[in-house]
Amino acid sequence: MEKELEQKIQSTTINVSMLRGLVITNAVSIEAFIGAIIANYFVKSDKHSDFSTTALSDPFFSFGLKVNILRKIMRKINFSHYKTFRDDLDKMWRLRNRFAHSMMFGFDGELIYDKGENPMEKKKAKEMYDEFILLYPKVMGELEKLFWHIIGKPRPVSEK
Repeated sequence: MEKELEQKIQSTTINVSMLRGLVITNAVSIEAFIGAIIANYFVKSDKHSDFSTTALSDPFFSFGLKVNILRKIMRKINFSHYKTFRDDLDKMWRLRNRFAHSMMFGFDGELIYDKGENPMEKKKAKEMYDEFILLYPKVMGELEKLFWHIIGKPRPVSEK
């Protein structure tokens, strides 16, 4: 029985770790894309300027700050986005933070995390992954449209 329990724990740990890695990897892609949008908006010539290497790469230039700047850029250029884009982006980042900062709880792939007034909440990692991965193509597609709009060139690959 003890051997079966150890195998169950190991299997669950591996599965949760894979989901965690996928979410964090995709979140890094989104953050990098937002950084590219900000750099292309503010820096007109050398995109690898001091701004990019000093400001955007600084650990205190948080994702939250990048999103706030992204929102200001979108308002300033009057960029039209799908209705729930901002909420989707916020939700994705909350899910990313849950994967990055929560612990496994039990043997069924649940993660336990701090949730404001309710001190702790738990949810299955697979459910959170499914929520995240459903939003990923929508959010990334919108960021791509914004990127190509800012650099003033048509998107090289057309949507089908």
